[in-house]
Amino acid sequence: MSRFKTFILLVWLFVVSNHLISQNDTSTILNPVTVVYNEDPAIAIIRNAIKSYKQYKKVCPVNMKYYAAKKLGGTELSFEQVATVYFSNTSTFQEVEAFKDYEKRRANFGNSIELSSQINLKSDFDFNEKTPKGVFNEFPLSNWENSNWTPLERTDNYLLSANSIPGLFTAASLYKTSFKLQKEEQVEMGHSYTISFEPKMGEGWRGKMILIEKDYRIAYIEAIYKSIRIVQHFNLDGPFFTRKLEWEFGDNMYTQEVLTINSSRSLKKKHPMLVAFIPEDAEFDSNYWQQYRPKDIIIDAWTRKQDSLIRFLNSDEYLDSADSEYNKFYWYEPLVTGIGYRKRSKGTSFYYNPLMSQWNFVGIGGTRWIPNLRATKRFSNYQSLSCSAGANYGFLNKDLKGALAIDFMYSPLHNGSISLNLGDIYDPITQSVDLAGVFARSNFVRKKTFEMYHRYEYFNGFYTRLGIEYSNRESIEGLQFAQWSNDLFGTRNEPRPFEAYTVAQLSVEILIRPFQRYYLKGRQKISLSSKWPDFRFTFIQGIPSFLGSDVQYSKYKFVVDDMLRYGRLGESFYRFSSGGFLNDPTSVRFIEYKWFRGGDFYLFTHPLYTYQSLPLIDPSPSVYFTGSIIHHFDGFVLGNIPLMNRLSLGSSIGASFLSVPMDDIRHFEAYVGLERKVKLWDTPVRFGIHHLFLPNDAVAGFRWKVSMDVKDTFTDRWNY
Repeated sequence: MSRFKTFILLVWLFVVSNHLISQNDTSTILNPVTVVYNEDPAIAIIRNAIKSYKQYKKVCPVNMKYYAAKKLGGTELSFEQVATVYFSNTSTFQEVEAFKDYEKRRANFGNSIELSSQINLKSDFDFNEKTPKGVFNEFPLSNWENSNWTPLERTDNYLLSANSIPGLFTAASLYKTSFKLQKEEQVEMGHSYTISFEPKMGEGWRGKMILIEKDYRIAYIEAIYKSIRIVQHFNLDGPFFTRKLEWEFGDNMYTQEVLTINSSRSLKKKHPMLVAFIPEDAEFDSNYWQQYRPKDIIIDAWTRKQDSLIRFLNSDEYLDSADSEYNKFYWYEPLVTGIGYRKRSKGTSFYYNPLMSQWNFVGIGGTRWIPNLRATKRFSNYQSLSCSAGANYGFLNKDLKGALAIDFMYSPLHNGSISLNLGDIYDPITQSVDLAGVFARSNFVRKKTFEMYHRYEYFNGFYTRLGIEYSNRESIEGLQFAQWSNDLFGTRNEPRPFEAYTVAQLSVEILIRPFQRYYLKGRQKISLSSKWPDFRFTFIQGIPSFLGSDVQYSKYKFVVDDMLRYGRLGESFYRFSSGGFLNDPTSVRFIEYKWFRGGDFYLFTHPLYTYQSLPLIDPSPSVYFTGSIIHHFDGFVLGNIPLMNRLSLGSSIGASFLSVPMDDIRHFEAYVGLERKVKLWDTPVRFGIHHLFLPNDAVAGFRWKVSMDVKDTFTDRWNY
C-alpha cells in the first residue's frame, strides 16, 4: 500500500511541476548561434547576416517612387525632386516627374570684365564642347545607385569624398572591422540585435546596425565619419530597399523617402543608359510639393516665400528690366567692362571686349591690338547660333590679321553642329612643347585658312567629326621681333625657315564611348560618363593637286583612355596611343609631324600627355607607340599608418613610355607622389609633390616636381 501511495505522490508531483513550468515559461526559442570561445556573439550574427543578405537582396521592387530634397542649415532647401525608379535585372532607369532648383541666382543687372587665358595640354577634341550641362548636376540626382548607397557590400561612395568604409556584409569585413553586440530586445518584427562596428585600424566609418532575428535581415544602419552621418531605414517585409535615407554633411542634409512601390505605371521613354528624363518647363505650385514633402513649419514657410521670389525672378517683366539695365550705356564700358547687349526673351546677346583687354604685349612682333566681338542666338527649339570675330594688328610689322568663327547647333539631341572657321593668323605649330616653347617664335607659322566641320552623335556614345581644311602655311622668318623676346627665348626665337605650301585635306574623327550614361532635359541631351574606356580613331587624308595643294599624306591615330575606380584601393587614369603615316614619311613636312611634349622644371604637367623627365625631343613622322598610367591610392596606404593618418595625405605612383622604333627612341619613366586634397572656394583641388626615380639620369630640375589638379564636380572626376 505504501508503495502505491508513493507512486501516486510521484505522479502528482510530476503533473504539478509540468503545469507550473508551462505557466511560468516565457522564453523564446532562438535560432542556434555558434559562438567560438572568447569570441563576441556579434561575429557569429554577422556571419549569418552575410549569408542571409545574399538571398534577400536579390528581391527588389519592380519600381518605386520617391521624394528627395537637400536642406541647407535646416531652414532652406537647395532642391526637391520626385522621381520613379524602374528596376530591370541589374540595371535601373530613373524617370524624373518633377525637379525644382531653389538655387537659381538673381539676374545680373550689371556688366563684368571678361579676361581669360589657358594652355591646353590635351590634344583630343572634346565632342561635348559647348553642350550645356544643365542644372541636373547636383549630387546624387543623376545616379540612383549612388544616392541609394549602403555600406553593406559596397566599399566606397565617391560622391561623399570621404575615407572608405569596408563592406559590412562581405567576408573581408570580419578582418577589417570590429563588431560588438550591444543589446538584444523584442520588437514588433521579432527579436532584434543591435551591433556596433568600427575599423580595426586607422580612420574610417563607425556606427551601429539593427538586425532582425528572423533571417538576420537588416532593419537600420547608422554610420559616421568626421562630419558626415548616414542613416538608413530598410524595408523588412517583401522586397528589399531603403525606405528612408538621411545624409548629413556639415550643416547640409540630403533626405530621400520612398513613397510607393510596384505601381502600375509604365515607362514613358526607355533606354538602358538614360538615367533620367526631366520634363520640359515643369513648373508646379506649392501644393504639388507639399503633398510629398514631410511636414515642417519652417521649411513650408520658406518655400512659399521662395516660390514667390522664383516666379518674380523668372517673369518677363523682371528679366526685361534686368536686360534694359544691362543694356544701358555708361562712359566707362568701352574702357573697362566692355559693351554688351542681351534680350533673353529673344535668346539674343552680343559682347565687345573692353579696351583694357584688347592688348597682347607678348604677341608676334611685340605689342598687338586684338579687339573681339561675340554674338549668340538661341532659339525656342534649343538650336543655337554663335559667332566670334576678331582682328589682330601688330604695330612693329604693321600687319593686320584676323579670324571669324561661326557655329550652328542644329540638333541638340544628337550634339549635331556645323562650324566654319576663316582666318589669317599666326598659328602655333604644336602645344606639345614646354611652356617656354609654346610662346617661342620658332613654334609659330602664318596660316591662311578655310575650315568646315560637321559634328554628330549618330547613336548613344558614337560620335563623329568630319572636316575639310584648305590653308596656306608660310614661315614668319621675315618679321621683326621685339628685343625682349630675343633676350627671353634666345635661339628658340628663330623662326623655322621652310618653303610656303598649300594644304587641302579631309579628316574624320570617331569617338566610341560604350554604354555612355546621359539624361534628357527637354530637347537637350547631357552626357555624363561611362564605365568603359573611350576609343578614338582619327584619319587625315591630304588631297594632292586640289586648288594647288602640295600634300598627299595619309595620317592616322588611335587612342584608348579611361579612368578606373577600385574602391578603397583608389583610382587610376591611363592613356595608350599609336599613330603615324601610311605613306613614305620622308615626304611629310615637319609641321605635320607627331610632337612629343617634354616636361617643365619643377612643374608636374598632365602625366597622360607629357613626359616629365624629357627636356626636349625632336618631332617625328615615324610610327610611334606611347602610354601613360597614374594611380592614386588616396588614403589607402598612408591612412593605415598611425600618426601619418592624421595628415590626411594620399599617395600616387605612375609611369610613362614612348617608343619610336624607326628613330631608335625608347623612353621609360616612373614616379611616386604625396598628395593632399583641399577645397578652394568650394572647388576640390589636389596638390602634390612627385619624385621621379626613373630614369636614373634625369636632370635635377625634372626629378622633383609639384602638381595641382582641379576636380570637375559635374562628371565627378579629376583630370588625372
